[in-house]
Amino acid sequence: MDARVEDTKDYFSNLMTAEELQQLMPLGRDNAFEVVKLDHLETVACLPGKTGANIVRVRRRPSALVHDSHYVFKGMPLAAYLKEPKDFKEHYETTLIHEIITLCDMVPHPNIMPPPKMLVVFTLDGKNKICGFLQPAMKNDSVDAQVIRANKKQKRLSLSLKAKWCYQMALAIRHTHRVAKTYHMDFKPGNMLVDDNENIRLIDWEQSGVSMFTHAPEVVKDQSAKESNTFKNGKRRIIYTPNQQGPRKNLKWGFPDWNVYPDWKTVCPRAAELSEVFSLGRTMWMLLEQVAQNANQTEWTPASGDIPSEWKDMVMSCQKLDPNERPELDEVVKFWEEAWEMAKAEEIKAKAMATVKKTKDSKEINKTGDTDGSKVA
Repeated sequence: MDARVEDTKDYFSNLMTAEELQQLMPLGRDNAFEVVKLDHLETVACLPGKTGANIVRVRRRPSALVHDSHYVFKGMPLAAYLKEPKDFKEHYETTLIHEIITLCDMVPHPNIMPPPKMLVVFTLDGKNKICGFLQPAMKNDSVDAQVIRANKKQKRLSLSLKAKWCYQMALAIRHTHRVAKTYHMDFKPGNMLVDDNENIRLIDWEQSGVSMFTHAPEVVKDQSAKESNTFKNGKRRIIYTPNQQGPRKNLKWGFPDWNVYPDWKTVCPRAAELSEVFSLGRTMWMLLEQVAQNANQTEWTPASGDIPSEWKDMVMSCQKLDPNERPELDEVVKFWEEAWEMAKAEEIKAKAMATVKKTKDSKEINKTGDTDGSKVA
């Protein structure tokens, strides 16, 4: 048998049918999917990041797809199998399939990307199996791309927009933990898309590794967490206990080796929340300072002179090394809700004053024209 044909059959055997996926889906959710064949996709652009996602156009469309619209294709095509065939099925199920199920199981939120409605299938011998999914492409890209674009133009994003995004980030993470009862673990500017109304949508729910740019220091250690009977500022202190039973590994394709989140969400949900408060702080700093996502130490430069000092204080408070010293998610949400309202009010006031000044200047010019005789009666 030709090696290519054999590889294709091996790849296909590792994939899951739509019917098999439905068996894993949460009950009581609308899990209806359109199906798009992989060979009907046309790549328009490649996206940055380790997921290998692409912007695509669908050449032959089900009725649900808008003509000539662009979509993000996230999947594991044959090329991914040929690159890393070992444990491919496990990788496929614990990342791609896991993300689909996680999104379908989540209570909807306006700042979280909704579950995919279109599955991409690989076809062999007349049979279809899932190799990815499609979601709408956002022409405004991500928060990270917005920052990079503004910097190229030597332009500062408005305070009201920054406060709005910080507020929406906090809302998305609070919903993730308090309502969806899960975690994100890869929160960063590149994982927040900006829609046509300049609202953010949190994406990338593989839960297969932490961000190298924003992770809290405590999550890269194999340790348990529990709330003690000791209180400070009305809150129970969390105690972290390192694992003493030797190295463990439950993340094969991400960093670190041991994912603490599943255990923390069950035993000590606040530990999971406070770790993502740290990631919020890092992400907010990158937005407010206006730098591309990076692993550099958090520092404020003269470029951030337009940022209110209390905003900076909140960002730094979120990044306290001791998780017990960080604000709770409710505090972060409330702070940015108020900050956004104030920033909007200041922006409206500034525009009104600019309009008054423009009108006054126009009248002065007309008055000068009358007095110097330039205006003929």
